[in-house]
Amino acid sequence: MKWDEPPLWPVAVPSLVGFFAGCTPHLFDWVPRPWGWVLPAPFLGLVLLSPLLYFSPKPAGGRIELVIGANVAMLLAITPQLFLFVWFIVVILFWIFQSMYVWRHNYPPFRIGTWIGMGAVSGLFIGDLFAHFVL
Repeated sequence: MKWDEPPLWPVAVPSLVGFFAGCTPHLFDWVPRPWGWVLPAPFLGLVLLSPLLYFSPKPAGGRIELVIGANVAMLLAITPQLFLFVWFIVVILFWIFQSMYVWRHNYPPFRIGTWIGMGAVSGLFIGDLFAHFVL
């Protein structure tokens, strides 16, 4: 898939959904916090919402590889956070770099899905930080 101009939805929608998911444990007390960590429940919410990517706009939409790529990227983006405290910085910077680069080249749907999945987890990390320090 290649776009003629930078698309807005693969950047804005996943990161905003991740941002709001990251804020929910800080806004609502009923959100479970397994092991005292606030991210598992919002992350599970992102994984459960990921099949909606199948219905995303063309040229990316209508492909199961997009959903699989997003889920693989989300797992690879959050798993090291369990062991490496500052891993979220690497994920966010990598996603920003990819957002400037990916749309210019012709990549398969799986690769576009990894970009979208990294955006969702980046939004999750940013939303958690925002809610922790601001809300």
